[in-house]
Amino acid sequence: MNDQAAQRLFTLADRAFWLIWLGFPVLIWMLIQSVVTSPEQLAAMAPEQAACLADIPQVVNFSRLGQAIFWGVVAVQMGIYAFLLALAHRVIHRCATGEVFVMPMIGSLRLIGTIIALFPVLDLALTNLSMAAYVATGDMLVFIANYALDLPVMGMGILMVVMAAAMRMAVQLHQDAELTI
Repeated sequence: MNDQAAQRLFTLADRAFWLIWLGFPVLIWMLIQSVVTSPEQLAAMAPEQAACLADIPQVVNFSRLGQAIFWGVVAVQMGIYAFLLALAHRVIHRCATGEVFVMPMIGSLRLIGTIIALFPVLDLALTNLSMAAYVATGDMLVFIANYALDLPVMGMGILMVVMAAAMRMAVQLHQDAELTI
């Protein structure tokens, strides 16, 4: 792929990212709607399906504190996703404008990798803490700890951090080579 084709690809991706930004509020709205209308969806199911799912706690039936905890966790998760989208868009925009191997872009990649590597730990902690809080508020009867740490996601985050470090070393070696000539 030549430089012009790559430049066009990054420019197209930069423009397409605005569609992602437009779709993000739609995603949040769909999440809210699915949680709020879950009792109606359950009632519309066949009786045998509804009987199987009837024991699953519904957020709309939680206490006010339980609902606040649920929506607080969702807000934290959506905030992290929005921040990752902003960082990714900034990286794509830098590539579209030809600022590929600059330290701010490499720093953004390192930050994206760090967040992706740490997010499964944060998500697991939030899940277990919120479940414990639901039991304490009486919204759920039993606390079942979750130990499912998303190792592939952590691995991808660590890989991004390592790749950003390698890019930083390559840029430094290139700059050192230019100074010696």
